Amino acid sequence: MRCWTIALLLFTTAPLLAQELTGQQPDQGMGFSFTIPSGWVGSGSAEGFILGHMSIPGAILLAPKPHADLDALVRTYSEPTDDGDSHFELVGQPRIHSNNTVEVVQTGSVQGTAMKVIAVARLNPYGGNTANLMALAPEESFSDELRSALMEALASIAYTKPSTLPASAGGSTDQTWHDRLSGARLTYMESYSSPSRTEGGIGGGYSIDRRIDLCPEGHYKASSSSDHTMSGSDVSAYGQGSSTGDGRWSAVRIANGNTVLRLSPTSGPVREYVLTFQDGKTYLDGTRWFRTTLASDGPEYAPACP
Repeated sequence: MRCWTIALLLFTTAPLLAQELTGQQPDQGMGFSFTIPSGWVGSGSAEGFILGHMSIPGAILLAPKPHADLDALVRTYSEPTDDGDSHFELVGQPRIHSNNTVEVVQTGSVQGTAMKVIAVARLNPYGGNTANLMALAPEESFSDELRSALMEALASIAYTKPSTLPASAGGSTDQTWHDRLSGARLTYMESYSSPSRTEGGIGGGYSIDRRIDLCPEGHYKASSSSDHTMSGSDVSAYGQGSSTGDGRWSAVRIANGNTVLRLSPTSGPVREYVLTFQDGKTYLDGTRWFRTTLASDGPEYAPACP
């Protein structure tokens, strides 16, 4: 079940006190929004979430991952896990519910502790990322309450319907921005950490690294990686995620006067980011990205172009 690489060790019902997200969570580029169940709190970002409860043992993990079709989703969820620390095998057969929803049960161990996992996902009808959810707890502590919260989170998933065309289809090349971005690497970095607020409580955090390499020939390569941690005196968790993409890029001045970075991937919807330049800094949709080149920053920070 290699939807995301994860090693979890859970022994008590200590509360999740890292980021304390609650309620409705908007689409942050995942391709869907969702709601954290009442009584649960979460820590996460656009790369994924970890949810915990004050008194219910275990954790709920959510990660956006693509699946080509229902068969691919079933195959992925049916795969065993054996990454050295974690060992899981499918129990019974995958259950196929309505609306292309898959549910599987796996049992195994994490660092020698017997664990149980229920994983569910409803295939994204628009393509792109599917919301992959997993509830995990020590086998003797896995409860109906944990599964109910998992299913409540699943039911709240609302997939974002992509536009058939980019919002600013057309436009003309902005030569100034094209020259500024050609042969550049754009990097976005974000991190968050929070210590436990109470003795025995849980602290946690995450880090995100996104890169877009814009090659002079007009093609791009994009990558994204993330790490999530949750730890306390009796609980620890670690998760990783990554994605890549490629296609064609352009800097386009659109009808409203803005200039956008338009990424046209090999497969999937076109993405656009409004470009601004302030105090020598580059912004995409108002968010700071670091611009580096071979000439000014050396090969380590240069785009990976032929």
